[in-house]
Amino acid sequence: MEKSKQKPQIVRKLAPFKVDGLAIPYPEFVPRLFNLCLSLGFHKELIMPSRAFCSDENQGLPIILMTKHFGTFPFNHGRVGGIIATDRHGPHAYHGEDSVILQASHVGYDPHTGTYGKCVRPKMAGTTISNSCGKITHVITPYLEQYQFAKKRIFLHRDESGNHLITVKNSFVDFASYPVKNGLVLLLEKIVKLDDDRRIVPVAALSTSQTFALGEDFCRRIDATGYIWKGGDGESIKDLLFADLFFFREDFHETDASILLERSLAGFMPEIVTSQNPSLRAAKIIIQLEFSRIVESIRRGTEYVGKNLLYITGLNLDISEFEGFPATTYFVPWAAHIQLQNGAPEEYAHPVEQDRLFELIMGQSIENPDQVNLKEEIGRMLQAPRFDIRSSK
Repeated sequence: MEKSKQKPQIVRKLAPFKVDGLAIPYPEFVPRLFNLCLSLGFHKELIMPSRAFCSDENQGLPIILMTKHFGTFPFNHGRVGGIIATDRHGPHAYHGEDSVILQASHVGYDPHTGTYGKCVRPKMAGTTISNSCGKITHVITPYLEQYQFAKKRIFLHRDESGNHLITVKNSFVDFASYPVKNGLVLLLEKIVKLDDDRRIVPVAALSTSQTFALGEDFCRRIDATGYIWKGGDGESIKDLLFADLFFFREDFHETDASILLERSLAGFMPEIVTSQNPSLRAAKIIIQLEFSRIVESIRRGTEYVGKNLLYITGLNLDISEFEGFPATTYFVPWAAHIQLQNGAPEEYAHPVEQDRLFELIMGQSIENPDQVNLKEEIGRMLQAPRFDIRSSK
């Protein structure tokens, strides 16, 4: 009797997301964005911008610049972490003839060290450095902690006969009789040797752990890194606990609107926690997943039908005050969806990918003669007649 075939697992691969050489200062990016809209045939006085940013104060400069160059305060399309609220498509579309959506997750960047994830909070006493984006960091921290713990409690060693072994805490092993209910789960089938019946059987058991003989493929992989095997109890696996060797079986930690953020990132947590810059990797993943989800919602929905629409997504890099210069933000474009009222040309039938999008943006002028002088506009408001406002009866 033929054995039933197991359905193949389909793995989602993320597209490349470059940062080097593609970061544009917001004072340059926003006028170029406005001019890109004009080059697509948008009506300069009828464009309603929208932004999907975090609510952090360091996202204020991009919003102010959008107000300045588009001549109106941008509609708020965003939730924490740069997640877009799709139920706001309708109100946004209703507020302008032509529509622009700018979506960006954000992460801090330190030019001194070239590291990501932190920023200075100027409204806190002293020099207070904290996470940026704090919400993304909050979501990934429990997984990071579990990964760091596992790296210290899984051991590689070699016995006196030259056999290569791994000793693993029971809490990381998905036993048939006692599977892991909550936490990091090792994919032992990718690490250890199987017996003739394709079972994973330990060669020894200790009070809180199991020891397994390593498979040849995994040994070759470790040897390729230049690792030197130790005898006795060996040493912890450290960074050799690669992303494809484990997964997380977790109940979601978040209980508010940010559960959408955790749900999006959950399947990619091994890749995030093993990254050199976890918060940057998480932000890149959110941007990619959101772009796919929102393009689908636009194409399947009716809110933007018959309208000019530019939906552009990317990464906001928050840079704290540096050598006397004020805090600023850079934008790294990633992808765009372009929809034109009279039908988009063939080149926009598919999303505009990163390299082409960067070319489109940088091909626009940095000059915007239609920008609003915010100081003058506020002055005019102060000079306006004082109205006699009364309650209705």
